[in-house]
Order: sequence, then structure tokens, then C-alpha cells
Amino acid sequence: MTITILAISAAYVVLSVILLAMGLTSRFAWWIKASAIVISTAFFIEVFFATKSLLGWPGTGALPPRFQLLWTRVVEPDPKLSNPGAIYLWVEEVDTNNVPSGLPRSYRLPYSLQLADRTLKARDEIMSGHPQEGVAEDMAGGDQQAQAAQQQSVDNQQQDGGTASSGGPVDLNDVPLDSIPRVQFHPMSAPLLPPKP
Repeated sequence: MTITILAISAAYVVLSVILLAMGLTSRFAWWIKASAIVISTAFFIEVFFATKSLLGWPGTGALPPRFQLLWTRVVEPDPKLSNPGAIYLWVEEVDTNNVPSGLPRSYRLPYSLQLADRTLKARDEIMSGHPQEGVAEDMAGGDQQAQAAQQQSVDNQQQDGGTASSGGPVDLNDVPLDSIPRVQFHPMSAPLLPPKP
């Protein structure tokens, strides 16, 4: 993987040197030459961010709708260090026949207490030898769902003897509720086999 990144970087350096050499001796206006230099330099920055996925950084996109959970890591929030916390999942997408794709991928999810509890229980089940399947659903566009989840949280807190906040918005570390996916875990389903003749 490092060889790939070095090869991509070397290719951009060579192309930029060729562009610079041709541009300096050409009869183009100075602003065209300056633009070419700025654009080629901008591609160095773009390549740096584009190759992050090649280095194994966890993705922050949407989880597959169904997946096999391979492993988890929960990083608790740390207010002292201004760390909002995160939940890392290593997953394999599952097809319609309940067969994993064989291509594991790492995802980073925003921290929430409920998701952390479910994730740790699923990890314990994996350690006990029971493979876990996950079902993910984005909450985007679900203001009613977000309000219902917030009301459920308040109800649970009151039942547990806690007190609900009497007013004002609660800061969730600038993480909007619609960016936290709803993820459920259950035992892995058996693969669907074709009917025998």
C-alpha cells in the first residue's frame, strides 16, 4: 500500500515538473503559467486526502444496510481532552443470500450511549463464538423519529430516578441526531441455499 502511495506521489511530482518546464519556456501569459502552477500544487493536497482511504482510515459514510460485525471498539468521550468519543466497527457487507462479501471495511460512528451498549453486547457475543449480524438505518429526514427517540430517552431517565432537563437545547458535541445511524445487532442468519431439485 505504501508503494502505491509513493507511486501516485511520484507521478504527480513528475507531471508537475514537466508542466513547469514546458510552462516556463512557452509564450503563454504569466497568469496562465501561475494558474497552472497553483492548480498542480492543489492536486498534491487533494492526493493526500484522497489516499487516506488507502492507508486504512475508517470511513465515515453510511453503513451497509446489512452486514456481519467482525469487531468493535468503543472510545468513550473525554471532556478534558475535548474528545467527543467514537464507535469503530469492522464489518463485511451481507448480500441477499446472507453471505458476507469477504471485503471487510472499517467505519467510524459518532458516540452515543445506547449504540455503545449495543455494540459492546454484540462484541461479547462474538467473543462467545456467536457471529453477529447488523442492520443499519440512517435517521436522515426523520425529525419525528429524532423527537420520539429524545422523548423515549427522557422517559427512561425519569423511570430510572433521574431528572429531565427543564429547558434549553442540549449540546451533543455538535453531532446532529440525523448523523447517528440506528444500528441493531442480532445473531447471524444462516446462508440461503438454492432449492434442491
